[in-house]
Amino acid sequence: MKASTERDTASVALWNDQYASSQLDGNVNLWGDPHVPYVEVAAKLFAENSASVVLDLPCGDGRNLPPLSTAAPIVLAGDTSPNAMAIASRVAEKGGFRDKTVFIKLDAFSTGLLDNSVDGVLSWDLMGHLTKPGEALREFYRILRPGGSIISNVWTMNDCQVVDPNMTLIGPKTFVDHFDFYCRHYDREDLDAMLADAGLTATHVEVASWTDPAHANYRTYVHQHESLVFRIRKD
Repeated sequence: MKASTERDTASVALWNDQYASSQLDGNVNLWGDPHVPYVEVAAKLFAENSASVVLDLPCGDGRNLPPLSTAAPIVLAGDTSPNAMAIASRVAEKGGFRDKTVFIKLDAFSTGLLDNSVDGVLSWDLMGHLTKPGEALREFYRILRPGGSIISNVWTMNDCQVVDPNMTLIGPKTFVDHFDFYCRHYDREDLDAMLADAGLTATHVEVASWTDPAHANYRTYVHQHESLVFRIRKD
């Protein structure tokens, strides 16, 4: 098993390779449409807060960008994978919102953005893949303007990944999949502890579940996800 300090770094190349593979096989969208339903809630919240700039990190291949494009005049679509962003750019072009979308290579642990520079951050399906999620959340909080919100999620033990035959248990509530992606699952107590360790507090937590279509070369069957969705507001 890789040491935890190695996993977050090693996963960058793994994700980029996976998106490249999906393109070669003709599967333009690795994760598949439609967007995660909760993103509509996030977009509405950002818009009601009169957001000027929102960040989608990681944007992946752009599945959540269409609803997020209604949230603010400028959408920063960030990812460590150039291959993912190339696909996402085509999604934005097709959706008619490419002109308002800025694609930028960003590391969640060190974005390089200025303090207080974005009005909202959507970070979907990232925290469970990180061995040090609190460090990423602290970075998101740093770049968030006062009055803005971070919206993110962590998988619960009711998520489909727990019973996926391609997942290998490596620790309590912790798995790796067949591509060696790290996947940590949480209950409410785990989430509270993770946030406390980061020095942050959730202003709202709820359970969200949704059905995803088959994903090319990854999870090739219709499946059900469940997450704890949490918001962090910067006062």
